[in-house]
Amino acid sequence: MSFSGVIVKQNNLAISIALGMTLLSSSNIVFAADEEILAKLQAQIDALQQQVKNLQQGSLSEENIQQVSVREEGEVIEEDNSRVIATKADVEGVQAALESYKYDQDRLRERNTAKTTRDTTLFGTVQLRAQNDSVPTSAGNSNTYETRKLNFEVPLAQFGVRGNLYRDYKEGKNLTYQLSFAYAKRTGSNTSDVNLQDAWLQYSFAPTNGGLEDPKLTLTFGQQQIPFGQEAQSPEDLRPTITQSRAVGQLGLATRQIGLVLRGDLKPYTDYAANYRAPLLEYALGITNGNGWNRNDDNNAKDYIGRLAFTLPVDYASIFRELKFGASYKKGTNNIAGGTPVGLITDKGKNDVLGLDIYYNHAPFGVTYEYYKGTRDALISGTTNTQEIKSEGQTATLFYTIGDQFYNSIKAAAKFDDFWPKSIQTYYRFDTFDPDTSVNKDAGEVDIHSLGLNLFFAQTTKFQLGLSRWIYASPYVKDNNQVQAQFQYGF
Repeated sequence: MSFSGVIVKQNNLAISIALGMTLLSSSNIVFAADEEILAKLQAQIDALQQQVKNLQQGSLSEENIQQVSVREEGEVIEEDNSRVIATKADVEGVQAALESYKYDQDRLRERNTAKTTRDTTLFGTVQLRAQNDSVPTSAGNSNTYETRKLNFEVPLAQFGVRGNLYRDYKEGKNLTYQLSFAYAKRTGSNTSDVNLQDAWLQYSFAPTNGGLEDPKLTLTFGQQQIPFGQEAQSPEDLRPTITQSRAVGQLGLATRQIGLVLRGDLKPYTDYAANYRAPLLEYALGITNGNGWNRNDDNNAKDYIGRLAFTLPVDYASIFRELKFGASYKKGTNNIAGGTPVGLITDKGKNDVLGLDIYYNHAPFGVTYEYYKGTRDALISGTTNTQEIKSEGQTATLFYTIGDQFYNSIKAAAKFDDFWPKSIQTYYRFDTFDPDTSVNKDAGEVDIHSLGLNLFFAQTTKFQLGLSRWIYASPYVKDNNQVQAQFQYGF
């Protein structure tokens, strides 16, 4: 029903009421004696008055009359003051305002927002370090030391993107990617540059959108960290110590490799109350070029890597929670060059590494241990023959943490992005490495004792302080001390 129809109906009712009043007054003269007719007329008048009242209050039950009516400009209509009337100009004004708002938002997004055609997350890690080394002025038994000037440096500035190339909403068998770059020092040099760090694609054969009890199985192709031990495959932002163990660096396990790696686990034990997941068995198999990152293969052989890790099948409340035993092996080859003039002697030199590790994390206590044994072929000085050299290293770390940050129940709790429970972590680390076990008191053999303090401000922000004592096996290399302070933040 139109608004004009409502007005007409109101007018008709008014006329009817007026007519009824006239009839009533007339009836008082003509039919004064007929009380029955007077009663009927009075009832009709009461009903007509109630209808007028309903019309004035806008509550016509038999018609669906809109609260806001639109009329042409210039049209004069008597209307109820309780109704809101919008003219055609009012509606056009609202439309114009909406179009202006839409234009402003589109322009702001185009000028001020970084856009991508894929699901993308930006991440990064920055380390700022101050280091002071105490070194001897002379060899032998001299106790005279020279303290170097305090050195400020940026050992790492990593930035990258990760996301989905294909998202399987039904089963979660997604195709993901990661691309990252790092500003860091060149090996054996004081100069720094920016290099490609991670560049890989990963496909999940097992569902990823299920529960904690579902096993995992992924295949990763590209440049990535190798699945060896604990420290070698730990990302830079999660390492508890400022520097890595010497064995990881000396045996070539710290560098990324280009290849194909299959990772998975079986029979995970889960506790939803604590957001706890511990697979009974973890496994990894990989094939890589074996000569480092950002390089093409320099021979016809590949490096083969395998890892198995067993976690005790106990519940979250057990004292043996997260007690894990692991074993890793890398079967590799390297090129050996020498002679006069220098030339390639063989491209099939042995370069194998065996690793055993133990991991125990039962907050607030934690213990990690890793053993490394390397076997490689090297050139015999002054000849074109090769010899087998064995290396050996061990790293043990004891942790104690004060605070709630590392409890899974805390990690799962809702919180602001810039808030995380503060935690203080102290540790002692013993690190030893002998590059050639056949040589007594090798100049490269060193034991490192370290005390450290980690202060966690947020999930990605921490301050680290470390004091290390370097003890050399050779009497011709003097022991020295090292103090390091590092602030690390991520995004």
